[in-house]
Amino acid sequence: MESHMRRKQFHLTKEDEKLLKDLANKKDVSEAEIVREAVREYAAKNLQKSNPLLTMANEAERVMIDSDGDLSVNHDFYLREIIENEGQ
Repeated sequence: MESHMRRKQFHLTKEDEKLLKDLANKKDVSEAEIVREAVREYAAKNLQKSNPLLTMANEAERVMIDSDGDLSVNHDFYLREIIENEGQ
């Protein structure tokens, strides 16, 4: 556990407060620990930047391509498609 904790104050709806209490009771930890864990999980999920080139290569391997040269010829198309779909 981090030794330099900072105090934060925020508002929750009644429904969110009940969820927080229920989770803390179920896991037998403090509500603050549930919030810290949720923040870390959210950050891990949302701060990771995917490498579009690796994504393209993985997709090329996963999907059948018409010819051996398809990726080398159509890489711009695949890269644009990946970038456009990232926000969805």
